[in-house]
Amino acid sequence: MSVTKSPVFCLDDLVIECYRDAAAVIGYDLQLLAANKAMADVLPGNFADRCPLPLQDVLPAVYEEYGWIEQVVRERHCVHNRVLNFVRGGRTRTYLVGSHQIYDRQGKPVGILVFMKDIGNVVSLEHTVHHNEKLATVGKIAAGVAHEIRNPLTSIKGFLQIMRHDLLENDMHKAHSFTDVMLSEIERVNGLVGELLLLSKPREMKMERLDAKELIESLAPLISSEAILHNIEFHLGLQSVPKIMADRELVKQVLVNLMKNGIEAMSETQGGTLTITNSYVAEERMVRIEIRDSGPGIPHYLLDRIFDAFFTTKETGTGLGLPICQRLVSDMGGQIKVTSKGYGTTFAVWLPVAGE
Repeated sequence: MSVTKSPVFCLDDLVIECYRDAAAVIGYDLQLLAANKAMADVLPGNFADRCPLPLQDVLPAVYEEYGWIEQVVRERHCVHNRVLNFVRGGRTRTYLVGSHQIYDRQGKPVGILVFMKDIGNVVSLEHTVHHNEKLATVGKIAAGVAHEIRNPLTSIKGFLQIMRHDLLENDMHKAHSFTDVMLSEIERVNGLVGELLLLSKPREMKMERLDAKELIESLAPLISSEAILHNIEFHLGLQSVPKIMADRELVKQVLVNLMKNGIEAMSETQGGTLTITNSYVAEERMVRIEIRDSGPGIPHYLLDRIFDAFFTTKETGTGLGLPICQRLVSDMGGQIKVTSKGYGTTFAVWLPVAGE
């Protein structure tokens, strides 16, 4: 979008519907004087043909967009191709913006013409490519490190098992108990190594037609018992939906991981509610599975980082759980979306519907 030197316009003759980008004329008294249909789609309020009217009537002051427009109008500032991010409803929208002054027939400035081009898809695509490249690099490094760790661990575990047997035969029960702890820790490290390898190169998938409702219900006893231990209410709101095409074990792994994350988040607040729902999104031909908790939520400035490998806010976390979940879902042709508003977090797993 290019912005040229401001021409002289008479508002009576002003036609801005021809612009494909969102365009609006804002008076210096913050009155919305004119707006095209594209801008009407951007503004949260409904104004139809009621212009002029106060800008706050269609764009409340709580929105970041209002603050930016107010500053531009107040300073009578001309902006050229600036990229701005606005957060609305937990979702970041990216715009390429521009502005210049509007004049009446006598050459008197009467307001600001504002352009806003939504480039969220472009930015999102660039972010996705960058994230995938980063994840691939981390995966390659992780694979090399994992193999180097696993080899000596196997030897250590073998000698510990022999030592454990000898200690038991010599009635050295205290030392024997120490070996139990060491073997347990070795298994924990092995589990981490397994996650690193999974991040690098997931196992070959066994894609099949699955009933999402039945699959979730099969996990309910496991999650329910975990929830009870943490004083958390567990609810299912499931409906019959078309079958999905996915790997059964990988879907289970993803869902269990996300459910346990929700339970862990609420354990910090001494209780809460974990709700699992599903639905069919016909226009996308996808089944959506939502895992919603009532925990403290995720700060908006961290939402873009939670899928980064090794990023974690947990004291004992590895930062691999969510990146692996995202990788697995992506490999099955789906995606994971997350929203968090003030309190509570919802992870939505989207998986493709199986063909007829």
